[in-house]
Amino acid sequence: MSLLRQQMIRVMQQRGFSPRTYESYLYAVERLARYSQVSPDRLTTEDLQGVLDHLVQERRLAPASCRLYLNALRFFYVKVLGWPGFEATLVVP
Repeated sequence: MSLLRQQMIRVMQQRGFSPRTYESYLYAVERLARYSQVSPDRLTTEDLQGVLDHLVQERRLAPASCRLYLNALRFFYVKVLGWPGFEATLVVP
């Protein structure tokens, strides 16, 4: 298990997240890493915006699924990595 994954699990435990939220958020960050082929902690805000755009335009995910990804990534970058802000936005049809 990677250090980032362990960190994310620890923060979710501290906040009392449900097992389903663990699963969903970890999956979203894992998919991000696979899609970008770069460790998530090395991505820029522009990279993240590109991933979110891809989910909506190319993969045509349902709005609820896109929001789940957005919330998972926002949690990961702000609460786990300590970014001062998360500027990526999501526009779903």
